[in-house]
Amino acid sequence: MSVLYLVALPGVSFSQSENLFKENLNLSVQLSFDFKELYKDTNDSTFIKSKMVFSGNEIEEDTITARVRVRGNFRKKICYFKPMRLEIRKKQAQNTIFENNRKLKLVVPCQNEKNKDELVYKEFMAYKFFEELSDIHLKTQAVSLKIIELKNGKEIEHTMFAFLVEDDDKVADRHEIKKYPSRRMSPLAVKDSSAINFTLFSYMIGNTDWSLAYQHNTEMFFDGRRMIAIPYDFDHSGLVNAFYAKPNPMLKISSVTERVYRGLCKRDPQTFNNMRNLYISKEGSILNILNGFKENIEVKEFERLNEYINSFYGILKSDTEFKNKILSKCRG
Repeated sequence: MSVLYLVALPGVSFSQSENLFKENLNLSVQLSFDFKELYKDTNDSTFIKSKMVFSGNEIEEDTITARVRVRGNFRKKICYFKPMRLEIRKKQAQNTIFENNRKLKLVVPCQNEKNKDELVYKEFMAYKFFEELSDIHLKTQAVSLKIIELKNGKEIEHTMFAFLVEDDDKVADRHEIKKYPSRRMSPLAVKDSSAINFTLFSYMIGNTDWSLAYQHNTEMFFDGRRMIAIPYDFDHSGLVNAFYAKPNPMLKISSVTERVYRGLCKRDPQTFNNMRNLYISKEGSILNILNGFKENIEVKEFERLNEYINSFYGILKSDTEFKNKILSKCRG
């Protein structure tokens, strides 16, 4: 998944919302800022300004001003490069690929070390898996990112693979649903098909770092009748298997790679069976997505990922395994 630097034909407008998230955009972005200024312990409304230079397929290089802040919790505490939120003012975004996507999450590597991109590729893969399994999902875009660290009058260049995640408001607009406020709710308010999809997907990638009740790593929407849950932030999953990821002690597992089904029992059995069949029908597509990342992941780790996904499908396609490891492990 290499990212190319290509120059656009002049006079072409790129203001459509779809363009930022189209395939093969080969987007490159450069940001520059003082890490100390960005990483100050401030609230979620505190942004700093950064010059943002970008280009891509049929997009000539352009420069605008972006507002940047650190986001998240765990990675914010331990990482050299911290996840960020970008906001671009309307005037700056006008007639650019950001015109209709002015609020974005930026996922970056954690540590400044060799092979730092691999964890990001694996998390990006997880988003692409869910995109295949649910019409309602967060769109993402791969980015070849250069960060210019301003330090003691010097400029230090860092290059990395990163990706953008669209704002949840865009999901709501696209599907004519409403974003639900971030507050505690009953997981049973989530429609069965959405809840089962959420929990099966989490089981597939070995993710236990979520909560429907508290909307932890969950975007929640209301379709006029029931809730729809969309997962995000997968760095603590067994698929990604980040060096810092540790399982919740309450789950009594030794590693995040050990799967635990955390769905509720009070779900419609037929809907559960339909969702199981959907996942089985998508096996080829999921494996194709996985194979698309082969060149970006070390050989032994790719073998682990291949075995990990295939083991999930082995469970799914076996009535006995499906009953013992998923149906009988539901909560409530």
